[in-house]
Amino acid sequence: MVFKGNGKGVTRREFVKMTGVMGAAAVLGPQILIRKASAKDDKQVVFISEESNPKAIAVYEKINAEFTKETGIKVVMEYPGFTNIHKRVATLIASGTPADLVWYGAAQAMDVALEGLLVDLTDLANEFEIDQNQRLVFKGACRNVATSQQFVYCWYRKDLYDQKGIKPFTTWEEYLAAAKALNDPPRMYGCIIPSAEMGASHLLMETAMMTNDAHWFKFDPQTKKYNVSLDEGNNKKAVVEALEFLHEMHKYSPEASTYNWAELMSTFAGEKVANSYYVGARLLEQVMANNARIADVTVPLAFPPRKTPHYYLSVQGFHVHKDSNVEGAKKYIRFFMKHPDHVKWLHAVPLHIIPASRKTLLSAAYQDNPVIQKRMDVLKFLDSIWGKGVPVYYADGPELNPLIGLYQNANLGGWMLAMRNIKGQSASSVVDQAAEKIREKMKAKS
Repeated sequence: MVFKGNGKGVTRREFVKMTGVMGAAAVLGPQILIRKASAKDDKQVVFISEESNPKAIAVYEKINAEFTKETGIKVVMEYPGFTNIHKRVATLIASGTPADLVWYGAAQAMDVALEGLLVDLTDLANEFEIDQNQRLVFKGACRNVATSQQFVYCWYRKDLYDQKGIKPFTTWEEYLAAAKALNDPPRMYGCIIPSAEMGASHLLMETAMMTNDAHWFKFDPQTKKYNVSLDEGNNKKAVVEALEFLHEMHKYSPEASTYNWAELMSTFAGEKVANSYYVGARLLEQVMANNARIADVTVPLAFPPRKTPHYYLSVQGFHVHKDSNVEGAKKYIRFFMKHPDHVKWLHAVPLHIIPASRKTLLSAAYQDNPVIQKRMDVLKFLDSIWGKGVPVYYADGPELNPLIGLYQNANLGGWMLAMRNIKGQSASSVVDQAAEKIREKMKAKS
């Protein structure tokens, strides 16, 4: 996979909202308070953060106080939450009072970048040695400073595998065989394959497609545009293979026609499935909190590759609006990234908020945490798959794909699983219908 960028240049909170910035503001209308339009204030940084974990907020407060003391720049925080942050950011932009600094997913920020509204942060990305696959590059410049990331990967019950003499799977065929061998419904299911028009199902389908080198779009180097390729030639064959693989896996899963992220965790923690998956280690956190008995045998494993080792990657970090207190915001980013309590912020959910820097991941400071010390196997696993993740906006070509919202927003991969696994439609027909849905949206968009 080749990413364009400046030198090292150029993906959950998982569900991206790719509505246009003006459109999102129109949806909200007057229901969100809008700050009075005014000239940018060089002595203030308005900082909107998606991360609202209480432990993370406590770290923000400490760092912000020290930043203000050192620079004289006040930090005004907002925590609209994951569901509302995209709309909040869009509303402020439309009102002429953009936030100076926003921390959220790069996929969420992509549409703002495409509007030409994010400043070049290549200097900071280089300074902090941000990996190539974590950079949001537009017109040759990096528009984010990544702080953290999550991947899609599997979790399995090591004790159940050991009892059956099953080795951890490394291929689709081995994964399917393990699920079949461990399937004993209704007491225990071999795996969990949610099949609903929701985010967990969509990212599962998207990940299976990535590992089989299957794509939603194809990049045309002549026109510099993306065209739908879901239902074309060998690519359709690869998409059908991914869908059929998950259909076969579904035979050893609960029906899961209403399951989403919470059910992936609760069903595993409740000892109803032998295999699950998640975007990150929050599943492990829930097992430790709700069923410590199986915590030590809850083990991570890469989603098995077929044609490529790639997997879905979600990147979070800082973004700066061009009509804001740019210098103040960049000072804050540098202060935050260099602050020793930056590591405590990463520890808000240990092993789930994964550092953007491999150097940080392997540092003594990051590993100085009781959860991480107890589960060094998870850290070693994360290190073993480092750099193989692909942001969704670069999954189909070397340049930002502005059309990903046409299938991401609708959780189209989840719809495909529901149509195949619950409705019983043929994989070929489902793929054809999904491609047509995207084309119809493209026509409406244009």
